[in-house]
Amino acid sequence: MKGRIVALSCGIYSVEADGKIFRVPARGLFRNKSMKPIVGDSVELDEKNLIISDICERVSSLKRPPIANIDQMLIVESLVQPEFSYLLAFKYLTYANMNGIKAKIILTKSDKFEEKAQIEEIKRVFSQIGIDVYCISNKTLEGLEEVRKLFADHITCLIGQTGVGKSSLINAVDPNFDRAIGEYSQALGRGKHQTKEVILLPYQGGYIADTPGFSSLDLNLFKEDLAKFYPGFEDRSLNCYFSNCLHISENRCVVKEALAKGEISQIAYDCYLKLSEESIYKKERF
Repeated sequence: MKGRIVALSCGIYSVEADGKIFRVPARGLFRNKSMKPIVGDSVELDEKNLIISDICERVSSLKRPPIANIDQMLIVESLVQPEFSYLLAFKYLTYANMNGIKAKIILTKSDKFEEKAQIEEIKRVFSQIGIDVYCISNKTLEGLEEVRKLFADHITCLIGQTGVGKSSLINAVDPNFDRAIGEYSQALGRGKHQTKEVILLPYQGGYIADTPGFSSLDLNLFKEDLAKFYPGFEDRSLNCYFSNCLHISENRCVVKEALAKGEISQIAYDCYLKLSEESIYKKERF
């Protein structure tokens, strides 16, 4: 019997199959093969012994948060508490590209933010590279109806810092989910963890993944790989004169030409330079 893992707690998997939830362990042989079922996996259930007997091939797999078969990533960033970060948004977008997952950006807490011109600037920066940005308020429900439509027939992962409003968004989409909501700590300058594990919530023919928030994300990319996966650079990098172009000091660089023409914003390029400084070379360059 085939099913999908929707939650994991204390080594026991919750598997949805035939409209029911089965709480089962996994076969010991997975450990011997250095394999581990994770939330989102499509699996085979041994009905006789009620155990996960096999893991089906994955469409995608994230290490952080550990989740499989996601086909859409919604990057959730708040406008305040914590304030919006271009650098973090571009990190998340790069992470999505690394894993072959389409991504969009959700801006929360619009009811607490009065700088409308800044919101339009954020939208402009990302629209230049084909990234959709949605602005919502979980409190006033502004923009929520449009965002609800994004979840239909997708397995969607919400990703973002602790305190940006991921669980609040899920509850606003469907109050029946009743996800625990964290608070923002002024003293710490970040949110307090509430979601402790990855869980898939069924919604409109798909699933919404609520995930633990985290304050930092290490891409662990070489400079050469960052130059290819950075949002807005993917297709352009293929047309650079040098196949290993880093889009910094090289001549005949299509990315820098796009920057000069205003097709890529200076904000996006500056974030790229910052991330590149944090990365190391794959090969020595002379």
